[in-house]
Amino acid sequence: MQTLGLRKKMVKKSKTAKIVKKKNIGKFLDTISNEYSVFVPTGNNDDVSFQRYCKDSFTLINYSNSFLPPQKCFLFPPIWKKFIKCDFEDTKNQTDEEKALFGMRPCDAQSLTLLDRALNDNEFYIKKRKKLLTIVTGCNSPRKSCFCTSVKGSPFLTENADIFITDTGNNFILEDISEKGTKYLTDLPDAGTDDLEKKEKIKKRSFESVGEIFNLEVLPEKLEKMEKMPETEAVWKKLSDSCSNCAQCISICPTCHCCFVLDDIVDMVVDEVGEKVAKEWDPCMCNIFMSAGLSGPPPEGYQRTQRRLMDKFCHSAKTLGQPFCVGCGRCIVNCEEKLNLKETLKVLIELKIH
Repeated sequence: MQTLGLRKKMVKKSKTAKIVKKKNIGKFLDTISNEYSVFVPTGNNDDVSFQRYCKDSFTLINYSNSFLPPQKCFLFPPIWKKFIKCDFEDTKNQTDEEKALFGMRPCDAQSLTLLDRALNDNEFYIKKRKKLLTIVTGCNSPRKSCFCTSVKGSPFLTENADIFITDTGNNFILEDISEKGTKYLTDLPDAGTDDLEKKEKIKKRSFESVGEIFNLEVLPEKLEKMEKMPETEAVWKKLSDSCSNCAQCISICPTCHCCFVLDDIVDMVVDEVGEKVAKEWDPCMCNIFMSAGLSGPPPEGYQRTQRRLMDKFCHSAKTLGQPFCVGCGRCIVNCEEKLNLKETLKVLIELKIH
C-alpha cells in the first residue's frame, strides 16, 4: 500500500506500553509542545472541536467525536469551509508549523489511510500530512450511529496512529505505534499486566457494542447493476425522499475530498453562473460534474444520493479494496432530515436484484 512515504512500513509487532496518570497528561503534552503546535479536543460532547493546547486552561473532556473531523481542518484547503460552520482556530490553514493532534478517534485516523491513497500526488495535502503527529485515543463508548467494524475498522484500530492511547479510568496507556513519538514515551513507566488486561477488556467490550456488522462486499456489484436498471429509480427516490441536498453530510465526512479539485473550478462556475451555485455547492455530486454543462439542469435529489453511494461503496471499493467510508456516523448524527446511512446500507444489502 502506498503511503506517500509518510512513515515506514506499518509496524506490526507489539510495542512497549507505557502508563500515565490522567492528571499528569498535561506534562506529556507540554513535552510534545516543545516541537509541535498541539491541538486538543475542547467543548462538550455535542459541540467538540480541536483547539490549540494551552497548559493553563487545558481540561480533559469525555466525548464521542468532534462535529468536524480534525484532519479536514488541518490537512484540507480552506474552500470547503465557506459552506459550513467551522470554529477551528486553524481555519485558514495557512501555517506550515508541525502539528500534533491529541485525541483523534480511530475512525478519523483510518481515514488518513484512504486519503493518503487518493491524494498521493497532491502537494498541498502531502506537505501538511508529513508535518502531522497523530495521537489517537481508543473509543471506549461508540455511538449507536457508529459502524466502523463494517468498513475494516475498529474502536481500537491503531492504523495511522503515531501514538495510541487507551483510557482505563484513572490512567492512560500509551503505545508507540509508528516510532515517530518514541522519544516522548521513553522515560514513562511501563504499563503493568493488570493495566494491559484492563485494556483488553475495554477493547473487547467496545468492539461488541458497535453491534451488527454489515456485509458490504455485496454492494459494488449490486450498485453497478442498479445503475443500469431504470426500474430501480423508485428505490433511490424512496431512500432519498426526505433529503434536502444540503451536502452537510459530505462537508463533515472525513474521507470526502473533492474540494482538492474544486478550488479553481468553483471560482470559474461562480463567475459563469453566479453566487447561487456556490450556495448550492455539493462536492462530488455538484452540478459541475452531473449536469449537462454549466447551465444544464441540476441533478435530482435521488441522483445525488445514488452518486454519493456509488462513489463510496462501489467505485472506491473496487479500486482501493475498501469503501471510502470509515463508519464514523457523523452523517447520521448531524443529518437535519434524520436520514440514516446504516439503514440505507441495510436496505441495499437486502435488496433483491435479478
